[in-house]
Amino acid sequence: MGGRFSQLRKTGKRPHTTNGATLIRGIGMVLLGLASLSLPAWPAQQQQGKQKSPAHAQESTSEDSPKYDPLRAEKDVEVGTFYMRKGDMDAAIARFEDAVLYRPKYATARRLLGEAYEKKGDQAMAVKWYKEYLRELPHARDAKKIQKRIEKLSAPEN
Repeated sequence: MGGRFSQLRKTGKRPHTTNGATLIRGIGMVLLGLASLSLPAWPAQQQQGKQKSPAHAQESTSEDSPKYDPLRAEKDVEVGTFYMRKGDMDAAIARFEDAVLYRPKYATARRLLGEAYEKKGDQAMAVKWYKEYLRELPHARDAKKIQKRIEKLSAPEN
C-alpha cells in the first residue's frame, strides 16, 4: 500500500507538498487583491484631501489627472456592476465615474452611469449620461432603446 512513499524514502526524494508559508503567502495575495477592489477610488480621495493654492490652480499637472488605464476602467465597471446588483447605487456610480476617468471614451461606463442614476431616481443625471453614451457610440445596438429612455425621462410629469 505504501509502495510509492517507501520507494521515495529509499531514494531520499520527498513527495510534492505545499508548506504552510507558501499557502499563507498565496492566501495573503488573494486577500490583497480583493481588498484593492473594494477600496474607494483614489482620485476622489486625493481630490478631497488636496486644496490647490491659487498660484497652482491655473497649472495643470499630470499628477492630478489619472493616466489612461483601460484595465483599471474595466475592473471599475465590474465592481460597479456588482454594487448595482447589490442595490448600492452610490458605490456603483463612484466606480463607473472612475472608469470614465481612466478610459475617457468608455461608452459602456456611461450607459451604466445612466442606469444607476435612473435607479437612484436622478432623472436629469440619467439623461445626461445616456446622451453621452449615445454621443460616444451613436450606432449602438441599443441606441433606439436608450433614446426611448431619454424621451421617457425627459418628458414632463403629468
